[in-house]
Amino acid sequence: MNKITLFDTTMRDGELMPGIEFNLQQKISIAKLLEQIGIDVIEVGYPAGSSKDFEQVLQISKIIYDCTICSLAGAKKQEVISAAQAIKLAKRGRIHTYNNVNFKGKDKIRLKQELESIKNSVSLARNNCLEVQWSAFDAPRSEPDFLCKAIETAIDSGATIVNIPDSLGLSSPQEFSRLLQMIFNRVPNINSATISVHCHNDLNKAIENSVNSLNYGVKQIECAINGLGARKGNADLEAIVREIVNLENFHIDIDTSLINKASTLVTQITCS
Repeated sequence: MNKITLFDTTMRDGELMPGIEFNLQQKISIAKLLEQIGIDVIEVGYPAGSSKDFEQVLQISKIIYDCTICSLAGAKKQEVISAAQAIKLAKRGRIHTYNNVNFKGKDKIRLKQELESIKNSVSLARNNCLEVQWSAFDAPRSEPDFLCKAIETAIDSGATIVNIPDSLGLSSPQEFSRLLQMIFNRVPNINSATISVHCHNDLNKAIENSVNSLNYGVKQIECAINGLGARKGNADLEAIVREIVNLENFHIDIDTSLINKASTLVTQITCS
């Protein structure tokens, strides 16, 4: 059976939902419960975005031992360095960097510059951390040739995980499946990295798109407690778990009895 990695972004992407903000103690409570559940990766924040996020990632890195602590960064050098510094005390850390790949109509010079940006940021992240995730922001609306080249470049530069997000949540299950099929068929080094998806719920398809992706070779699903996230939210953790445990060829190593407790905790925090 194929082990599926669950990546929780409640504390990072969840804060992009209007009115949602977690303080350090609240994030510690959530992180400890996610650790008890057995979530594989916890994305805590965006260290370069604010001193608050930097401190939260740093503090949680000290106390969580059984999960990978993930730190988000853009492609700029200082953002990657900030992400690396924030997880320096983690038993297992991951730098998650990203580039916008929607460059339709741009000239060859601009495309070359973006590929160079991917190479430099991923290489820098890998020099500071063994586990590096790169995301192809706005992948569904990108030009296929450039998207495939960007993914190939990220993997060649040291990305161990490549994430394909439905950034605006506008892909139908058929469209998202075709996108993944194309990527797996056309990127020559695709098997050298774990492929992930991050689906937003603007069309209420985040769960379906995430679970369907497993049929094409995806091994990591990004989700959030109560589906928190930008605009209409992310794929809901509880729903993703419920779907995967019923699949014959895939499994997750988590304590499902604690999922409802996590939902209740986050509801209490966000509604207080």
